[in-house]
Amino acid sequence: IDESCRKSMVVWCQQVQKALKLNPETVWIAMSFFDRYLSSGKGKSQEALEDRYKFQLAAIAAFYTAIKICTHVKFDAATLAKLCQHYFAAADITSMEKDILFALDWRVSCPTPMEFVRYLLELLPEKINSSISESILEASQKYVDHTATDFYFTSCKPSVVGASCLASSLIGTDILSSSERRAFWLQLARITDLIDVMEAQIKLVEGRTLCKPITVSNVATRKPIISSKAAALSQSKTAIASGNSSPVCVTQTARLA
Repeated sequence: IDESCRKSMVVWCQQVQKALKLNPETVWIAMSFFDRYLSSGKGKSQEALEDRYKFQLAAIAAFYTAIKICTHVKFDAATLAKLCQHYFAAADITSMEKDILFALDWRVSCPTPMEFVRYLLELLPEKINSSISESILEASQKYVDHTATDFYFTSCKPSVVGASCLASSLIGTDILSSSERRAFWLQLARITDLIDVMEAQIKLVEGRTLCKPITVSNVATRKPIISSKAAALSQSKTAIASGNSSPVCVTQTARLA
């Protein structure tokens, strides 16, 4: 079991989240439960670190718990077991869910990076209209989705992750002037650990850019692409229904890693 095994489970959960149109923060919360459980040393957490089947089962159960807490979707263990092609029995999912909850002492109310993004967004100048704010939130969410797959961010505070995602979304934009940008960073330094935020931001922007730079012009001219979204949703549902994106395939990937 290594980082690639964890990333495979995160990617699968994100596919389900997008296909079922669940709250985007569901996966991050699920991974918070999962990571805290594995590091708790309680219940069957040690077994999950040594056995790939139990490792995957714990990730699935954490995702199941997050869905019930964060969304209003009617979703039971039997449905999740079906999505897993019955590789995991519904009874095993609920049993693991109980083990996770007891290991966490039922502490399942946790702040998310996007909650901090929405809060920190208020530090930006009043000239930022709702359209630009929505674009910044969308870009930040994409960065948060990326952090869920990266083991580096498991040790970062949600506030640090949120601040770094927001800062990364503002890179290369023409939304803020140089003076406004300096003022934003000064305010950020007063309410967060700026060193941690900058280190996390560097990690985020390494390699290819996840999001296109946000500019006032492209926000103003942006048009809805309903057909593309519909096609993406259909593709996600097809992927989940196939054997290549189920936890069964994750087992194969992990064993090759």
